[in-house]
Amino acid sequence: MNQYEEFYQLHHQQAPFLLANAWNAKSAQLITTAGFEAIGTSSGAIAHSLGYEDGEKIPFAALLYIVQRIKASTSVPVSVDMERGYSDDLQALTDNIQKLLDCGIAGINLEDAQGEEMYLRKLECIKNYLVKTNQSLFINARIDAFAQQLPSPLETTIKRAEQYQQAGADGLFIIAIPDAEVAREIVASTPLPVNMVATPKLPVETLVSIGVKRISMAVLLYKATYHHLEKISKEIIAEKSLASLF
Repeated sequence: MNQYEEFYQLHHQQAPFLLANAWNAKSAQLITTAGFEAIGTSSGAIAHSLGYEDGEKIPFAALLYIVQRIKASTSVPVSVDMERGYSDDLQALTDNIQKLLDCGIAGINLEDAQGEEMYLRKLECIKNYLVKTNQSLFINARIDAFAQQLPSPLETTIKRAEQYQQAGADGLFIIAIPDAEVAREIVASTPLPVNMVATPKLPVETLVSIGVKRISMAVLLYKATYHHLEKISKEIIAEKSLASLF
């Protein structure tokens, strides 16, 4: 079984799986050692760690280098947060996809913040390219209707979920969901495995009970790590001591 098949299977097992999000080689190593079955990258965490804002502000070449180092540092399947694909040119998009495949990644997240028409063009382009080149990649279609506060976000999400399924998406990633009831309606509306981020309003146990198949952390692990670094740094300055390091 190759890593794409392993990653696909994780989304279709009875119990959901936790996906930790890495931003460099060391975080990937620690996540792997802890026992996670797969790793996702966080676009925000990678961008911020290199001094960029999120939202495709980081050059694709810089992202690719980090992905290469992460993949070389772990034995588990890796999925890459590809934002909007880092190009609206379809040839450039498939070039980016091939570079990620050459790294050995198992999947990508692709977000629809540009709207359905552009998203479907990109999704269909990627799927056709994969078929043409006889390659496999798990495409997690991110639906941003709630995050963008679009009119009737639930109805829009359900409609897009069906469109993206028909176009070849392997899973759905829904963000900024307001509550468990809405999350439950989304999961019940689609046969595709659904990915959500655990939050205080939607803790892991709630997502499990709803039937979410993939529970991820987005930028949360990165933020928690650097919050701890910030806290220790302030203590060193305030106390004029390195005691907090030991």
